[in-house]
Amino acid sequence: MKISKALILSPEDYDKLAEDISPEYPFLKDNRDHMKADPGGWFHALLTMTETGSEGMLLAQGKGGLYVGLSRDVQKLDLQGIPTERIKLEEPTVYQERAVFYRKPCNVEDIKNQDPRRTTSERQMNFRVEMVIVLENVQYEQFKQSGLQENQLFVFINNEKMWFDSGDLCWHCLLIKGENSKDGILVDAEGYAYARYAAFVPDSDRLRLKDVPVRYEYPARAPERQKSKGRDEAR
Repeated sequence: MKISKALILSPEDYDKLAEDISPEYPFLKDNRDHMKADPGGWFHALLTMTETGSEGMLLAQGKGGLYVGLSRDVQKLDLQGIPTERIKLEEPTVYQERAVFYRKPCNVEDIKNQDPRRTTSERQMNFRVEMVIVLENVQYEQFKQSGLQENQLFVFINNEKMWFDSGDLCWHCLLIKGENSKDGILVDAEGYAYARYAAFVPDSDRLRLKDVPVRYEYPARAPERQKSKGRDEAR
């Protein structure tokens, strides 16, 4: 076993967590890169503890679910060089983990899964937001209604933050939203400067956005359309 990170809770929060270790706690989702469970092999675990207590819980996430271990004396653990963070326990939250991405949508109605002209079903897939782009409210409404197929500078300059991981079947994408909008649009440009693939998010508050960088954009000139190196050019 390897401890990848230590989280320090208040005694009250630690006791609450010990009573019901729900996999839906936000801190578990936010630290998923620090947890890996391989039964019969290595476990990379989070250590949850208090500053004054001797007991700690070890948490790891695998395909079989959440694995929990108990350390009765954390002072005996080697924590030298291990990153440490103090957190306040937040209530378990149901996040949106999957979305349907549509190819070359014309407007927001095309990605709400309500177009009767579509004869083929689309697949729900995992996604991960790499950057949030916040537009002025008017600009965001224009983007939703007529800007998905237009070149956008804020899409073009963030191309390196968008890709599809075929191994994990996960879209790495931008979240485009307005200053005061609840909804948002997930975008993977596939090397272009427009929304080559897009998905609609009805409530962006249900996305995992902790530590995700935010960029505030204002109207700007779009670049010339770029030649794509995307995987679907021949489709």
